[in-house]
Amino acid sequence: MAGRGPIDALFAPLLPPGVAFAAMAIDGDEPPLFPDEEAAIARVAPKRRRTFAFGRACARRALGREVAIAIGQGGAPSWPAGFAGSITHTDGEAAAAVGELRAIGIDLESLAHAARTPDLLAMVATERERAHPAALVFSAKESVYKCLYPTGGRFLEFHDVELAFADGTFTVVRAEGYDARGLRGRFAIGDTFVATVAVIADR
Repeated sequence: MAGRGPIDALFAPLLPPGVAFAAMAIDGDEPPLFPDEEAAIARVAPKRRRTFAFGRACARRALGREVAIAIGQGGAPSWPAGFAGSITHTDGEAAAAVGELRAIGIDLESLAHAARTPDLLAMVATERERAHPAALVFSAKESVYKCLYPTGGRFLEFHDVELAFADGTFTVVRAEGYDARGLRGRFAIGDTFVATVAVIADR
């Protein structure tokens, strides 16, 4: 498993066996993109282009292949046949996880950024979720959406999803339009970031 220091350590216990992971600081020269990727983001802001490029570099590192990773339906990455994966980034970090499983979603969130976001808990949490940190609820729902969307193609608002948290894990109580009974979630909260992973292992 290739990774980068604390980000790698945060995700390592959350990922299923056989899932490859890579993380990079968004720093220095921008990683190169394939022509199709360049064309897909030709009109985005420089900051978005930069996070996209580092995210794609992490994805290629995790895959162990220098291949283009197109933007698919709903903006989700389009992975090579037989693989499922997920990409996440903050302003300063990018990461990706890839494996031979049905679906996976990962998310990394800055605790400081979440703390600076007004009314984040009200925006993302149902009443029963409000006992948990806003950054955790936000991140877990991002991971769940990234995991479920490739299986059904239905967009989800934050309040379309309700989660139950317990001892480093979370399960989906409700996800409008999806059967999420096979989804398993795990989380870790460090000094700076919260990391979440949602997985559907069975194909």
